[in-house]
Amino acid sequence: MSKKRSASRWLSGILAAILLVPAVLSLAGVITMRIVLTESMTPNIKPGDLVVTANWIKPSVGEAAIYHQSDLSGNLHQDVVHRVINIDANKQYQFKGDNNESADALSVPQEAVVGTVFLKVPGVGNLLTPAGLLIVLLIVGGLVSVGFGIRALRK
Repeated sequence: MSKKRSASRWLSGILAAILLVPAVLSLAGVITMRIVLTESMTPNIKPGDLVVTANWIKPSVGEAAIYHQSDLSGNLHQDVVHRVINIDANKQYQFKGDNNESADALSVPQEAVVGTVFLKVPGVGNLLTPAGLLIVLLIVGGLVSVGFGIRALRK
């Protein structure tokens, strides 16, 4: 087997692992990945950033986390990425967005806290728009075309 083919297989394997491992960990509930949609956490976390939580770690005061926000009836409304500002004796969390004037209106029970944010990937959510997907598709298509063109020229 040639060195180029061996390197290509290694690169393909690494790329597959980079894509597959987070997906498997997410499906298993070990991590949670969310795209931030609002400016409530700017300047630290911006709209379009991907945040990843370690679901086995409950956050401490000062750490960013994801929690399940419910309405007054207890129905799940959405997942929120905010910073913990207080944890009371009953394990009720109080959250606040870094860019918000006041704390979130309702306390959050420990069971609704998903996990602690440990990774932020800037701008990934912007690729999930129709324009972003088109750009990614054009780039990938262009790279594949260049690869085929190089192979054709070598023959």
